[in-house]
Amino acid sequence: MKYFTILLVLFGGAISTQISAHHGYPQYNMGQRVPMQGTVITYRLGNPHTHMTISVINDAGEEEVWAVETTWTLRGMRARGFTPNLLQAGDEVNLLVSPALNGDRTAVFQSIEFEDGRILPPPENN
Repeated sequence: MKYFTILLVLFGGAISTQISAHHGYPQYNMGQRVPMQGTVITYRLGNPHTHMTISVINDAGEEEVWAVETTWTLRGMRARGFTPNLLQAGDEVNLLVSPALNGDRTAVFQSIEFEDGRILPPPENN
């Protein structure tokens, strides 16, 4: 019985950790897709979400650093054609993002268009 209780506690802790780590996106305008053009600073394909930082030059000619997160898991990103080396620091990118409602320089990733016209995720997977 002692081992069963220990296993139950460990299993319950693992489940509660997964549930508490999952979140929604009410702080973003998910109905809005804004173009963002900039330079990749960092890109990390991973769980629970992929993250990137993008250097953007604003209308005043000043650099802004944006934090962009995807809504998809690692498996979801791979299913949409993303790989760990898809983006490198220094790559110029054209993104569509859903910006934060409070004006912070954070956004939720929607898609990326490459110079060859390819779009990820493909429109049928978006």
